[in-house]
Amino acid sequence: MIFPNMKLKNQLALINTLSKILIILIAVFILPLLVRKISINETDNQLTDKLDQIYEILEDDGVEVFIDIESDILGYGSYNILKEEYVSIEVSTDTLLYEYIETTQRIIDDEILNYRVISATFEYDSVIYLVEIGHSISSIINFEKELREFAFYLLILLLTLTIILDLSIVQILLRPFEQIIQKLKTNHHPSSFDYTKVKSSTSDFKYLEDSIHQLMKKIEIAFNEEREYIGNISHEILTPISIIRSKLDNFSENTTLIHENSLKIHEVKITLGRLTKLVRSLLLLSRIENNEYLVNKNLNINQHIKIVLEEINERFEVKGISVSTDLPASEYILKGNAELIHILFFNLLNNAAKYTNEDGCVIIKSYERYNQHIVEISDDGVGIAKDHLPRIFSRFKKFQKGNNSFGLGLALVKKICDIHQIDIEVKSQPNKGSTFKLIFPKL
Repeated sequence: MIFPNMKLKNQLALINTLSKILIILIAVFILPLLVRKISINETDNQLTDKLDQIYEILEDDGVEVFIDIESDILGYGSYNILKEEYVSIEVSTDTLLYEYIETTQRIIDDEILNYRVISATFEYDSVIYLVEIGHSISSIINFEKELREFAFYLLILLLTLTIILDLSIVQILLRPFEQIIQKLKTNHHPSSFDYTKVKSSTSDFKYLEDSIHQLMKKIEIAFNEEREYIGNISHEILTPISIIRSKLDNFSENTTLIHENSLKIHEVKITLGRLTKLVRSLLLLSRIENNEYLVNKNLNINQHIKIVLEEINERFEVKGISVSTDLPASEYILKGNAELIHILFFNLLNNAAKYTNEDGCVIIKSYERYNQHIVEISDDGVGIAKDHLPRIFSRFKKFQKGNNSFGLGLALVKKICDIHQIDIEVKSQPNKGSTFKLIFPKL
């Protein structure tokens, strides 16, 4: 059976509920048959007991209690006011002794009624008599109805109690598991993981928690080693880059160079600039992953977009790209880090300028939908192939040949979105452009 995506305790509760419903459905079909059989058996037992009582009376008082032997009417009949039961004793023409129970019809006061009848013959003073005791089928049906209602209500009560009991037990048994899951959900960094043991009597949960603790310790060690490694190697790279750049500047100022050599030195400086940008991007990623940025300032999102647009506007103008903005007057305030939000919009708009063709168009708009603030940045540039979309936020992934990017821009964008709990969606088609949608936390 395939269940929807839900918590384990809800799945167990659903299984229990469905099983109880199945029991009810089965009972609805089987219960009438069982009740009918029980009521018939009970009626037959009552008829047999009454027949035994009549035999006792006959043995003690004789048949004269019921039949006047000297009378012409050699029979006896009696029934209650509602004709639910009757007793009949008469002389029988049969010579065989027998006893059986059947459902048949009898005429009482010129009225044909259905009865459950026990018929038996007995011999008294060399005369064979037939005794019949009948129980009305209508009374049996009424008894069945009452029995069915009682059984049904009892079944509903028992099922309700078992469902409540099952839910309570499942809740108690799975509480340690939910606490373990909650610890994982609320933890945003290996160094802040809570290693406090969850109280549980279930060995599987204890094993699961111990395994998670071991993995988290390994992740924390590996994370710290990676942070130290990136920090050390970044500083080691930046120092020689700075020295080389300084020496090139001094050499260019103090030496007369031909145009060809000046171009080569300029290309070297561009390469050094790219290396510096790469190292700083790696350092920035490392700092973000280590939660070194405080996310506690009230930021006006539309205002930050406008600031980045003013800063990057020259790049749009150089390529003749028109920029259309639709930023409503109602401002959205985000609790975040100003530097990171600036980098977020700078990278997205810089990519739009880089990959949009000359005389193209970039559209920036923000709006509210379902109590959420959304910002869309669209361009009509080169676009991204469909099979590349799942990996565009990975580090060092480049999908456009010939550009100077190291593939860290969108990786930074994704990290900044994650730390601010911003969902990001991308739609793109080759040669038709791309749209980056930022969905901010609910107001």
